[in-house]
Amino acid sequence: MVWAVLGCLTLYAQQDTLPITDTLHHQKRFTKKDYIPKFTATVLGRYELNTRTWGQHFELRHTRVGVYGSVHPCFSYMALVDLTFGGKFSPVAIFAQYKPVKGLSFLIGYDKLPFSNENLLSPYQYYFSDKSFLTQKITAWSDVGGVVSYEWDKVVPFKIQAGVFNSAGFSRQGEFQKRLNYVARGTFQFFKGFMLSLNYAAVIPENLRMHVMDAGIAYDIRNLHLESEYICKLYGAPGMPATHALYGFAYYKFNIAKKGLSNIALALRYDAITTNCDGKLHDLDHYTYDPFCQRLTAGMTFIFVEKPVRAGIRIDYAKYFFHQGFHNEHDRLICELIVHV
Repeated sequence: MVWAVLGCLTLYAQQDTLPITDTLHHQKRFTKKDYIPKFTATVLGRYELNTRTWGQHFELRHTRVGVYGSVHPCFSYMALVDLTFGGKFSPVAIFAQYKPVKGLSFLIGYDKLPFSNENLLSPYQYYFSDKSFLTQKITAWSDVGGVVSYEWDKVVPFKIQAGVFNSAGFSRQGEFQKRLNYVARGTFQFFKGFMLSLNYAAVIPENLRMHVMDAGIAYDIRNLHLESEYICKLYGAPGMPATHALYGFAYYKFNIAKKGLSNIALALRYDAITTNCDGKLHDLDHYTYDPFCQRLTAGMTFIFVEKPVRAGIRIDYAKYFFHQGFHNEHDRLICELIVHV
């Protein structure tokens, strides 16, 4: 590996272009144009109507802007921030990446923990306006850390990732920590259109260690996308019941391919989560639990342009079903505008 890097540096001193290996497919030339940073932006604005209380509001769900690029055949970077996530400025992904050979990469910086399928989607890739309970309540982890990945595209394509992350958050990354977050993820494509993912994470938001195991499948056949994921979270304290969550959905796309409209998609999802603890101490130094809940979501998405940019309108209706006598005031209708470049 050392000799390969030295060889790259020698070539760089002798010529204006360098060979760069695409992770999966082919070789191309690294030219001066490849140094030019690339910019990205995503805006998701929505209107919500609560059909229980008849309250309503407008919201900028996401306003993401970022820059990414390469400075060398083996080195790349990304800086992505959300200007309005929950009404606050929030970093999303800020990291440097090193790819010494085909398929192998090392990343250090701030990023999502590589865990779960839905959790790793960008907002413009969502199938529904709101992510599932599984992602919203359990897997929304981000911190500063390091990840090693290896990808293989022969026979049975797969990707293996393992990472170690801080547990104190972005603003406290300079503190020395004795307890870290650990994660491992593997994705396998056994045949065309099918993907299996297996995930494990050991996270510690404060003092309570939690062990999280996840399995997901996704299958694409023509215009139909089917996906399901299940998670089990175990708590490192006696007497705390395990949390289970799952989702399953179908997304069917009707190609229109006419001027001004690319496709129309219909989607239906079921998701559920049992009583869940976030692992943080709240009032009177007690852990609190979210209630057992199920939900049905039906949606329709109009995509006016899909590639290379994305623009569309999504309309979703979500129906909640709570257990343990919890009063439902969450049913809602959502209309969302999607713009991504």
